[in-house]
Amino acid sequence: MISTFNVLTSSAVQQFKTSIGRPMFRFCVIAQPIIFGLLLGMIYLEKSSVDFTLYAVLGSGLSTFWSSICFSSASDIHRERWYGTLETIYAAPAGFKWIVLGKIIGNSIWGFLSICLSVTVVTLFFNKRLVIAQPLWLGIGLSLMTASLIAIGYLFAALFTLSRNARVMMNFMEYPVYILCGILFPLEMLPKAVQVLSYAFSPTWAVKILRFAVAGGEVSQVLPYVYGLVSLTLIYGLFSVVMFNRIDVKCRVDATLEVY
Repeated sequence: MISTFNVLTSSAVQQFKTSIGRPMFRFCVIAQPIIFGLLLGMIYLEKSSVDFTLYAVLGSGLSTFWSSICFSSASDIHRERWYGTLETIYAAPAGFKWIVLGKIIGNSIWGFLSICLSVTVVTLFFNKRLVIAQPLWLGIGLSLMTASLIAIGYLFAALFTLSRNARVMMNFMEYPVYILCGILFPLEMLPKAVQVLSYAFSPTWAVKILRFAVAGGEVSQVLPYVYGLVSLTLIYGLFSVVMFNRIDVKCRVDATLEVY
């Protein structure tokens, strides 16, 4: 009996090795954080150290992390369908949903490394002091953000498996999320109605936690955002389970895995 842990580990390691071989993925996790970091560094160079750290350093890395989830983890299903291997993966004894989750974890590791690359490049190039008032909360925020983005990628993968038309979502979701979630500039600059909409996306809550980690403050001020991020992550995970159950129906009853 193949254990779930071994399936996740093997799938994640394999995805980690093969993803970087694709030129587009290399651009997303290597070139993009450097480009975004330099551009945002020049924009926020004369701003406060808090804004520079949050948006030029962490923002450039977080935007790249989102791109790796949006354009890679979700599109892996489309790639498997294109290669004609989707049926083989689905029928594997290891379990389709665990193989897919392992793929997303493998890509997420690259996304996390892109944050480290962004921090290194921006720090060395601009030689500006970074401010981290709460290092512990920085680790908590990054960990919760990573878990939430994995959950989003898992949901996207399920939607891509159910329908090829879901690919439109991949292109629609990338840049608007940069704006809606306050990744590249303060969320408060947006209209109130748009700010309300932004809280449907977990990166908004993650940015709030990271701002607390950078600027400091009372723990009671950040706990609602922690609860909100954890709740959204659980909701994404629940929807993912429902979607993968629907995939089983389409495969075993409707036999439409390779159709729509």
